[in-house]
Amino acid sequence: MAKKEIVLIHGTWGHASNWDEMRAELEARGYTVHTPILRYHDLPVWEGALKLGTVRLLDYVNDLVDFVKTLDEPPIIGGVSMGGLLAQLVAARIENKGVLLLSPAPAWGMFPFYPSMLRTFYKHFLQWGFWRKPLYPHWEEFRWSVVNEQTEEKAKEFFYSLKLESGRAYMDMGFWFLDPQRSSWVDVDAITAPVLILGGAKDRVVAPRIARVTANRYKKNGKLVVLPDSDHVMMVGKELKNTMREFDQWVAENNIVPQTEELEEN
Repeated sequence: MAKKEIVLIHGTWGHASNWDEMRAELEARGYTVHTPILRYHDLPVWEGALKLGTVRLLDYVNDLVDFVKTLDEPPIIGGVSMGGLLAQLVAARIENKGVLLLSPAPAWGMFPFYPSMLRTFYKHFLQWGFWRKPLYPHWEEFRWSVVNEQTEEKAKEFFYSLKLESGRAYMDMGFWFLDPQRSSWVDVDAITAPVLILGGAKDRVVAPRIARVTANRYKKNGKLVVLPDSDHVMMVGKELKNTMREFDQWVAENNIVPQTEELEEN
């Protein structure tokens, strides 16, 4: 009997707990949900600060590939923001049933410096040697660009759960044209399973156009949905119901995870 497994990869400054609300929805649908924590994101903030600065994007990818290989069956691989980019990089290297991208960060070759995105990260980029320093979240920019459609309570709850991020990983993503390893380059031809790309029309930290450009790379197997009232974190709060509606429809349209009854009949 096939298992309904899904791997969800958190984004910048994130942690497995960012998926708690969506995990509950998926588990109610019979999924086994895996939420791996990116390297050093499980450490206390100041301990993480000593180790995170120079972690490469491909370090995250290698860790995630190793994790997915431990599963009994190919899962759906999903991610939000930087996790959406990581989900593609992992899916290009390992068998999967489908790829779920929530507000995915720009991959190699995509323009990453929209004004609203720069507003969020410019303080980090202005530091000399930012590519080897941890990236800290700042409440004002985070509230304006990431959780701008959330209630004040929900926004603060999400912010207080944040960790630090790798400056090296952001160098690999944002300044891809300086990366000889092409760390953020996605081999889209290697991803043959269905791909669902969800963008938020009110997302400021990852401009909605990036979701459209991402979807355009998956012309044969991609589906783009732009949620008109969503900010960046569409897996929490009021927007979760719309995210789950699109997920359920996508799974049904592509027969990604057959129901138990259908399997028994066969």
